[in-house]
Amino acid sequence: MNTRTMWVDVTRCTGCGACVKACPVGAIALMDGKAHIDEELCTGCGACVSACPEDAIQPVIHGELIPAPARPVPTAYRPGPLAEPAGAAVVATSVGLLAKAAGALARAVGRWLARLFTETRPSAANGVSVAEGRGSTGRGRRARHRRRGG
Repeated sequence: MNTRTMWVDVTRCTGCGACVKACPVGAIALMDGKAHIDEELCTGCGACVSACPEDAIQPVIHGELIPAPARPVPTAYRPGPLAEPAGAAVVATSVGLLAKAAGALARAVGRWLARLFTETRPSAANGVSVAEGRGSTGRGRRARHRRRGG
């Protein structure tokens, strides 16, 4: 028995007979319109492989299977005895930091609003508002546009 045999893919075989003519030992015959190879007669020369226009005949190479090396199984996560109290401490710290950040943001917005409000109010020194000192009448955007003609 040879170590190389041929295999016919019957879904691709059209039954043209080119492989039957190409086989030097007569190991191929057409049965029911498809090529069939007699493994006892086949020498594994591969003449039929190159003769097939549909690539329906392929060589089958016998070999030894080598098992793959075993992979280590990953371990499941098991929380330790301090995981629950530590998680609660992290949450408590996060809430405290969030409260401080919210307070700082509120103070910053308050300062910004106070500065915006004091810029449009008349100053105590000369009775002229900061906006008026820049050439504005203090009446707003529509009044400026009317003055400019726009």
